[in-house]
Amino acid sequence: MEDLCERIERAALLRAARILAERAHPHAPDAGAAFLRDLCAGDTALLHAACPAEGGCDIGWLLDAAERIAMGTAPAAEPADDTPSVHLESVFNRFGRTDGRKEGFPVGCLTDDAALLFPQPITELHAAEEGCCACYETLAAHFARESPLRMPMSELLRVLEETTSYIPSPTAADISLYDYTRMTAAYAAALYRYCAAHDIPDAATYAQQDGGSRTVALLVSADISGIQPFIYAIPSKGALKSLRGRSFYLEILLENIVDELLTACRLSRTALLYTGGGHFYMLLQNTDDVQDILVRCHTAVNDWMLHHFGSNLYIAMAWTACTPNELAGEGTQEVFRRVSDKLSAEKLCRYSEEQLAAMFTPESAWNKTRDKGRECAVCHTSTTHLVPYPADPHIDACDMCSNLFTFGERILKKNAFCVSTTCGTNALSLPGIGRTLYLTAEKLDDVDRLPYRIERIYAKNAAYTGDLPAAHLWLGDYSASEDNAVLEMETLAQRSGGAKDSKGIPRIGVMRADVDNLGAAFLAGFPAAYATMTRTAALSQRLSIFFKHYINAICRGTADAVTDAPFTLFGRVKKAARDVHIVYSGGDDIFLLGAWDDIVELAVDLRRAFLRFTGGKLRFSAGLGFFKDKYPVAAMARRTGDLESRAKDRRDADGRPLKDSVAIFGAVTEGRSYAAFKERAQTYGWDEFIDGVCGEKIAFLRAHCLFEENAKGEQLCLGKSSVYRLLTLLEEDGPIQLARFAYALARLDPGTHHPAQRAYERVRTQLYDWYRDPAARRQLSTALQLIIYSIREKGERSNA
Repeated sequence: MEDLCERIERAALLRAARILAERAHPHAPDAGAAFLRDLCAGDTALLHAACPAEGGCDIGWLLDAAERIAMGTAPAAEPADDTPSVHLESVFNRFGRTDGRKEGFPVGCLTDDAALLFPQPITELHAAEEGCCACYETLAAHFARESPLRMPMSELLRVLEETTSYIPSPTAADISLYDYTRMTAAYAAALYRYCAAHDIPDAATYAQQDGGSRTVALLVSADISGIQPFIYAIPSKGALKSLRGRSFYLEILLENIVDELLTACRLSRTALLYTGGGHFYMLLQNTDDVQDILVRCHTAVNDWMLHHFGSNLYIAMAWTACTPNELAGEGTQEVFRRVSDKLSAEKLCRYSEEQLAAMFTPESAWNKTRDKGRECAVCHTSTTHLVPYPADPHIDACDMCSNLFTFGERILKKNAFCVSTTCGTNALSLPGIGRTLYLTAEKLDDVDRLPYRIERIYAKNAAYTGDLPAAHLWLGDYSASEDNAVLEMETLAQRSGGAKDSKGIPRIGVMRADVDNLGAAFLAGFPAAYATMTRTAALSQRLSIFFKHYINAICRGTADAVTDAPFTLFGRVKKAARDVHIVYSGGDDIFLLGAWDDIVELAVDLRRAFLRFTGGKLRFSAGLGFFKDKYPVAAMARRTGDLESRAKDRRDADGRPLKDSVAIFGAVTEGRSYAAFKERAQTYGWDEFIDGVCGEKIAFLRAHCLFEENAKGEQLCLGKSSVYRLLTLLEEDGPIQLARFAYALARLDPGTHHPAQRAYERVRTQLYDWYRDPAARRQLSTALQLIIYSIREKGERSNA
């Protein structure tokens, strides 16, 4: 028998179907009700709940109360709009400092192959009714395939996400109909569970007991510690597969913890506000049973992590009670602040007394699995059982590390990740509440025929329409390939310049980036008048779509995925698809590796796209490091992480943090001391790097110079030896060095009657002026280093 709470959630979601039908047929006053009447034939109670105009029902008051929370507290200074927007406005219109600009999106569906949509001025958007009709027809086709009354809740959510993510809600133009209704369902479920536990049977009792001020819900937050050491603890052989397997495994691990909690609390995924980057937020009912479930889950997951990874991985969990009034805007920021403080405090006291006792008791169940004489060559955890590592049979690894490598091989060709209680071949263990679960990678078309019982499915960038519980996951999983084979590290390095036979030193570029001040954005990004839980959830969904979905289109070089033409350093004609791999992209973190020049160019494309996507309200800082392909990946990640930290620590003359920066080049000194690495790192604001280093310095040198020995023509011949000589002088300072630099420029003079004389005079004057300006000199140094990398032959030997 269907649980009443699920019926309430389903009714809330079906209200989105009613609203979409009304938008698609604005001249038919009964369009929404008629659509629901056909859908809900035979279920009058659900029809009345989803369509209040059809009559009263016992659960309608819960949905009405939930809608008032989702609606939020409108600012008194803002008059009601008699003509609500027909286009979804960007949630960033009201984020941070508002400047009165109104940007929005064309109406359309959000599918796995949908083009990247950038916000545009509202006045330039048209054809809303046609877009609504197309979305409505798509929704109707889904419901014709399977009735929404029988459709699993996860599938109903996926269908509504596809068809209503770019339809504005009826109460706030910057909140999509999808976010509005899923949050309404979450609030209604929490209210129902709370009211059932506290004997509040109807709206009158709820009002008498001042329900808006009762702590009916819990905002739950969790964060996994030790992610980076876990991901980068890999050997050099098979590094890409290991990285991919470990990063995606952590993604599924967190999703599985979320679903274990939701299943135990008898809620759907409407309660999940945000997940990514090892972190999640969810909204649960505030009952004693749920608090007990949270404690048991927290203990069970950390027991499991201690068993499999020792103290290397740990999940912190915290929660705070909140009222409907706070969720609606009268204290949402304070709720996030409370749970953040509790989570920080919980991280300082990581384990329970029982767990600590087990860690230090040799006879404990946890220590029985350890063997101090045998250690996994990958994660260095002591264990009683080791197997040959698939990527390198000469070393022994634990089952977990061995299976993670195999998982990394499978996830590129598989798109269904099945969780079950059956431990099959190469299955990866997952934590459950009171049980152990196992993860396998399969093809989505095969899941209904698997020989074991599946608890749940995670469908990667694909739609599952069967009867099993399935969550649709956006995932940044772009990988450069050729002949259906993923490019390995050595091949990626050889792709600098666009092809194996083109010029360009073979190096792996690594990009690590992080959104600036995202934590503060969640706590205080919206003005108090607009800070509601629903709007915060909408912000989370927009960021997830960018980093987990649209990033794939940007890497593919899809024509409409970047603001202008794809960025290029040297004007070379290259294929649109970048020679890079997404190792991880989610939450607010990005980790990419690939051919060094594609990494630099893609970093600029991503920054431009993100700036436009957020209306300039959010930015990110990045580190860009260059390495030989044999350099240990863990060291690549660590050093590029140091560059990222330098970028985030960039400050102005008064010491105030600037961020919005990129740090580059530190890692070209591979094999040298860390001091040399730090000394060579160069940090710029993004605009300074794009416009100053690339748009001015590199462009000028390319326009006036030929970087080949004995080249002929009207451009100045500037061979590698001359470039190296200039670069060495640029890195030194003082009056004598200025004279030496002027002398080096004079030596480039091709002669009065040479065709390149005019170009020489321009280069001499411009480079001399740039040398005398410290900021311009530093930019010129970076430009020359990039040019050197671009003109080096593939076969040249150098540690640079």
